[in-house]
Amino acid sequence: MDTAQARDHLQWVDGIVRLADRHLHFPPATLVAWGLFGAIVNAVQWARASGFAVPADGVLQPPLMLVALGVTIWAAWRVPTSRRTLVDSYAGTVFVVIFGVLLIVNLTAQHTVVPPKAMGLFWAAGLSMALLIVGLQASRPLLAGGVALLGATVAACLVPGWFEALSALGWVVGLVVPGVVLARDRSDGRAAAV
Repeated sequence: MDTAQARDHLQWVDGIVRLADRHLHFPPATLVAWGLFGAIVNAVQWARASGFAVPADGVLQPPLMLVALGVTIWAAWRVPTSRRTLVDSYAGTVFVVIFGVLLIVNLTAQHTVVPPKAMGLFWAAGLSMALLIVGLQASRPLLAGGVALLGATVAACLVPGWFEALSALGWVVGLVVPGVVLARDRSDGRAAAV
C-alpha cells in the first residue's frame, strides 16, 4: 500500500469513528456565558422588583447578549472541525433552533404581547428543553443542568414573589455549573458523555 492509499484509508476510518463517536465537544464557555447572562438579567429584575435603582433592561441586556454571543462564536471557532462528531452537529442544531426561535419571539412579542416576566419563563423553558434533549443523548452534566433549570423555573412559578431570584438561581445551576463541570472534566478535550 502506498502513502496515498494509506492516507485515504485513515481518512475513511476517521470518518467512521467520527460518526460512531458519542462524545460531546460542547464548549463549556458557551454555557457559562449564557448562564451568567440569564442570571444577571434575572438578578437585576429581582433588584428592581425589590426597590433598588438599577439600569433598565434596554440598557443592560443588549451589551450582555452581545458578550454572550461573542463568547459563543469564539468558543465554537476554537473547536477544531476534525473533532466535531455527529452528536456535536445535532447538539448545535438543537441549541441554534431553540435560541433562534426564542430570540425571534423575544424581539417581536416582548412588551407588546408577552410581559417581561413571561419572556424570562420562555427563555428558561426553551433552554431547559435544549439541555434536556442534548443531555439525554450525550451528556450527564447537561441533563442535570436541564433538570435543574426546569426545576428552578417551576419553583419560580410556584413562588411568584421570588420569581426573578429563583430564575437567576436556575440559570446559575442549570448552565454555569454544568459549564464548569464540563470544563473540569475535559481530559483529552472530551466532554463527559453518557
